Amino acid sequence: MFRFATFAAAAAAALALAAPASAAVTFNFGGSNTTLATGVALSQTQSGITVAATGYSFASSPASFQSLMDGQDAATVLAALTPKQIRREATGIGVCWPGEAGNQCNQVDADGTNEILRIVVSEGVSLVTATFDRVDNNDTLKLYGVTMDGKLEHLGYGGIFDGPGTSMGIGGVSGAWLSGTGDDQVYSVSLNTGRYKEFWFGNNNDSADGYRLGSISVAAVPEPGTWALMIGGFGLAGASLRRRRAVAAATA
Repeated sequence: MFRFATFAAAAAAALALAAPASAAVTFNFGGSNTTLATGVALSQTQSGITVAATGYSFASSPASFQSLMDGQDAATVLAALTPKQIRREATGIGVCWPGEAGNQCNQVDADGTNEILRIVVSEGVSLVTATFDRVDNNDTLKLYGVTMDGKLEHLGYGGIFDGPGTSMGIGGVSGAWLSGTGDDQVYSVSLNTGRYKEFWFGNNNDSADGYRLGSISVAAVPEPGTWALMIGGFGLAGASLRRRRAVAAATA
């Protein structure tokens, strides 16, 4: 009886640890107009998860940069990037640098320099949704993730923001317009990226593509060891229960 109770307690504890994976937490980046100092992160915490946004630029074209960074050590690639500022406005955040045109200083764009918005998360999460503002149907998205062991993965070329049903290139998901007209529209994509500790948002080409990141929703994903503990605990508990039943039947 003691052995069964021990196994059951272990299984219950593992289940409790895994439970938070089902809850998505939304971070809204919009707010009062603020331009942070170069390299300073814009951070917020909700439900025990912290996200921090920083801005960078790089010199090579997005296509070349993708081939250089995919599968590479994220820290090594990051060291070659140039830190920039984060600019926050009511509808979201973008990357900014001194001398950039005002209408581009509040976006993630490829006008003059190729920009990356880096989102660092305090634990391993799946990126569930992302909402973009100030986009039109010629803008593009490119998304990367950093694995828990620090490697960069190209999660998908989103192609053009082009209306409901447009494939964003990430697990076959699609996006949809939410509101707005012309070059100031809101676009949302539904994602399920798997477990990453960072997300890097960029563009697909060198034209004046741009967007603000308005919000993201993330869901905590337990470490593989937690799942193994939970499954193993329930397996041992089940085996113990079967043995008890067999003994009881033999002595009946």
